[in-house]
Amino acid sequence: LEMTLEMRAVIASQACLMILELDFSSFKGWKELIVYPGALKVQRTVTDEFGISHEQASPLSGESWQNGPLILSWDDVERDSYRRHPGSHVIIHEFAHKLDALNGRVNGMPPLHPDMPVEKWSKTLSTAYEHLQQQLYKRKQSINPYAATSPAEFFAVLSEYFL
Repeated sequence: LEMTLEMRAVIASQACLMILELDFSSFKGWKELIVYPGALKVQRTVTDEFGISHEQASPLSGESWQNGPLILSWDDVERDSYRRHPGSHVIIHEFAHKLDALNGRVNGMPPLHPDMPVEKWSKTLSTAYEHLQQQLYKRKQSINPYAATSPAEFFAVLSEYFL
């Protein structure tokens, strides 16, 4: 995929939304962005609840590796950037993971604005995450259920809705 100036501007401008109240050093520690024309086809081995491993192929719109590149599907970037889909935004989602990884772990704890207490963030995120899991159990969730898979995904999915 040959990246045009417009494509670069679309990705960069939306990624910067994540750090408006922080600074550019918030995206330190990585330097590679890979953009595919369409969905990424990923083959992985997954282990089920019985300990049996299965090969699983799945298309992804993006992926963020803690110590590696950020990968995006241009088809999904275009869909999310030029048409309104609340709660679906691959750029925001994957860049949220990059922010989250800056503390050494991807756990829903990104760098915070200097005026925001860590304890308040942790308590608020934990309470909201538990609430979502209860809502899923009651089948009354109002956001993407993928957010309930981990605090890291909760942070990334909520970033999509917020921004």
